[in-house]
Amino acid sequence: MSVNLQDGSADSGADAGSSCAKVFSCHHTSWSVHSSVPLELLEIPSTKNHTATPVGSEVYVFGGYDGQKNHNELYVFDLQSMEWRQPSVGGQKPSGRNGHSATLLAGGSQILILGGWLGNGPLAAGDMHLLNLEPLKWVPPRFTGEPPGPCNMHTADLVGQKLLVFRGGDGRAYLNDLHGLDLDSNSWFSVKTSGEQPPPRANHASAVDDYRLYIFGGWDGTKRLNDLYVLDNRDGVWTMLKPTGYSPQARAGMTLSIIRDCLYLFGGSGHTTRCFNDVHVYDPEEQAWFLCLQSPSESVERIGPARRAGHVAVVVDRRLFISGGACGTQYYGKGKWYILDTDAPPVIDVAAPPVCADSVRRVMSEYLNKQEFSDVSFLVEGRRIYAHRILLTLFSDYFRRAFACGMRESFEPEILIEDMSYETFHSLLEFLYIGRLHVSQAQQTDVCFLMGLLRAADQFCVDCVKQMCEKHLSVLVDVENVEVFLLEAERFQALQLVQYCEWFKRQLEYENWLGGIGGKVSPPAGHCMSSTAQSLAARRKGWESQSQD
Repeated sequence: MSVNLQDGSADSGADAGSSCAKVFSCHHTSWSVHSSVPLELLEIPSTKNHTATPVGSEVYVFGGYDGQKNHNELYVFDLQSMEWRQPSVGGQKPSGRNGHSATLLAGGSQILILGGWLGNGPLAAGDMHLLNLEPLKWVPPRFTGEPPGPCNMHTADLVGQKLLVFRGGDGRAYLNDLHGLDLDSNSWFSVKTSGEQPPPRANHASAVDDYRLYIFGGWDGTKRLNDLYVLDNRDGVWTMLKPTGYSPQARAGMTLSIIRDCLYLFGGSGHTTRCFNDVHVYDPEEQAWFLCLQSPSESVERIGPARRAGHVAVVVDRRLFISGGACGTQYYGKGKWYILDTDAPPVIDVAAPPVCADSVRRVMSEYLNKQEFSDVSFLVEGRRIYAHRILLTLFSDYFRRAFACGMRESFEPEILIEDMSYETFHSLLEFLYIGRLHVSQAQQTDVCFLMGLLRAADQFCVDCVKQMCEKHLSVLVDVENVEVFLLEAERFQALQLVQYCEWFKRQLEYENWLGGIGGKVSPPAGHCMSSTAQSLAARRKGWESQSQD
């Protein structure tokens, strides 16, 4: 069979675009990978230019090219169980193809397969096939009007009750005509537009955000592109956007996805079939391109997908699922998903305790709260704790300054510790002497204990303990206590916990905006705080009055 050349995979022409970009640092992003066991049993082929159509909690994957032949198998991935299945489908299935489109129509009961490259003629396919989802069956469509005709490496996007097809190639020429399918009347029509219309291209990428249709890049037969256009479907006017920052390098075969009002561009092929695995973000509000960067511990080479084009991308809330595609002769399994969390929970780092020989630590531990050689004691809630000035100054800047300042703490044998529990202060001294923080299972879920220890660690400048408290507290953040946690984290300069609380609030606000869970996400007005939140609020008042005194 003949190869689909309109994806630009045989290009050796000039490249365009800049290799550097402004870094997208609004949120923390993180890659993960998922490969389910039944994948090998199903023998899902490795292909490019296939389609993946989300339907509720499932993704329907169809077609593609494996380097030798086209495929027409249908596979379904369940996003809840994260497992694959190959369903039994009635009716006459379409011929094997790649470079087609597969769009879930309004109502969510049918998927329309349009065009693609069959490899058996001079032109691309112009046929259409409907997949009924209930029951699962291929049926011939019954549309009126003039359909788009042969189309290959095109895009088809649902905007309200209309399907808009930016035609791309027909197997021979590169086109830019726009066709519409009115789903109320089931009739095709030619879409009349004005403004700065995108030049002809194929293997471009598209995305829809409300009434806006975005078109990016592609292959025009001689070169790859990196321009960005938007069509306002209210008045049918095209606009060529001129973002600030630096655009992604010119490419074809990439994916473009809308996630929380931003466009996420992944992968594609560039100059001399060089492929990419970078993630670029276009923020319409700032009208700028940004580049997503992972931390060294989460480098894309270690966790993320390899360089590729002709892959698929599926949006699941704030996550982007990537699978399949190819780079040169290397084809990637479409059964393996790479998942980009575009607003991942902040990672709370805990610094290692100050370096100290184990033999020294063993000796120090023997003197924890022992009167032998003690030259200072602390009175906490009426109970005495024995300590040693020289040991405390080794691991706490606070004690080092206090004992060297010439004030009474420098020479008084007993120091009163107010507004702090004996348990909290003892835990802090235990860390200074032993180099480990022993937190019982009950204490790991005791918010008041952890917040008190956080305050003590901040007061006595023990950063390791402070970070450990942040890590434990982050697990306990919930709808009822997030505001109180945020106030306390800001008060004690626990910046990592602040970031986590802000992330948690952002997820709630977005879910409320979507109306996904309504009142279940945030408490209604007048909702009483939990006992934990009430206790924290009471302690906070005490700490505030102490600071005012």
